[in-house]
Amino acid sequence: MKNKIIITTDNDQSLKYEKSGWSYFLMVPIMFILTFWVALKKKIFGPNLKINTLWFDGISPACREVKENATSWRALDIIYKYIPGQDKSFGGKITDFWNQLKNIMAMRNRLKLVKKKLKETIENLLIEGSEIRLISIASGSAQGVIEIMKEFKKKGVLIKAILLDLDSTAIEYSRKLAEQAEITNQMTFINKSARELIEIAKGFNPNIIEVVGFLEYRPREKAIELMKRIHYLLTPKGVMLTSSISPNLESLFSYYVGNWPMFYRNSKQFIEIITEGGFKPQDIKIIYEPLKIQKIAVCQKST
Repeated sequence: MKNKIIITTDNDQSLKYEKSGWSYFLMVPIMFILTFWVALKKKIFGPNLKINTLWFDGISPACREVKENATSWRALDIIYKYIPGQDKSFGGKITDFWNQLKNIMAMRNRLKLVKKKLKETIENLLIEGSEIRLISIASGSAQGVIEIMKEFKKKGVLIKAILLDLDSTAIEYSRKLAEQAEITNQMTFINKSARELIEIAKGFNPNIIEVVGFLEYRPREKAIELMKRIHYLLTPKGVMLTSSISPNLESLFSYYVGNWPMFYRNSKQFIEIITEGGFKPQDIKIIYEPLKIQKIAVCQKST
């Protein structure tokens, strides 16, 4: 039992997680038909179609913007800010339809879950009297990190953070969010690659490293290399929060129609990457959001 990894599903009702309803079963045949059609078009005309399908990025401006910015912070920002029924046009109704996809809802669920676990991690470290020093790798908009930092600042807890992202637009956007939250003086914004992590973090001694929404785009060996760097940098009893997406019914739709390729991993594959990166099984907890598509790992470095 000593090396048993805890795997749970978070169903905290206060977080108002999104869950799919019966209407999802009506979406499935439409999704498969469009996936087949777009895959055929791409085989004939090449992968870079201006419009993948009229019924996704053709009519809906929001879906088109997500497709054109797939895998980036901008696409996630659109998904996070989605308000059902806000756009009354036909394109808005198409957007509402596709926002019922489980993958989309699971992304918003992941944000809620990460914020909850990040808050718990900070509270646990504070009990031990630790100063909180956080690094967010491939930080994107850093919305969750910034919101939690703002919440703790109101309690008188000042968290030092480094936001690291190769995309300069992500750094600019997160800087604006930090200014609005009035925590800019607690943050360092670095527009560089995660390959430079060791040099960037020198002397910072992070006790939290957050890398959510990044392993999904890293092949196995590169993901393991990153885990090793994170494990090396963390202080004893420091914590890493990271994420993974599970194989699911919508994977091909995301790839062909949404132009959104990812590495889908089950919990066993996810755990193997983390343990080969240096974390011990007894120090790893895997938590799924209710749709069981997105999962995060909370991993503590042994003393």
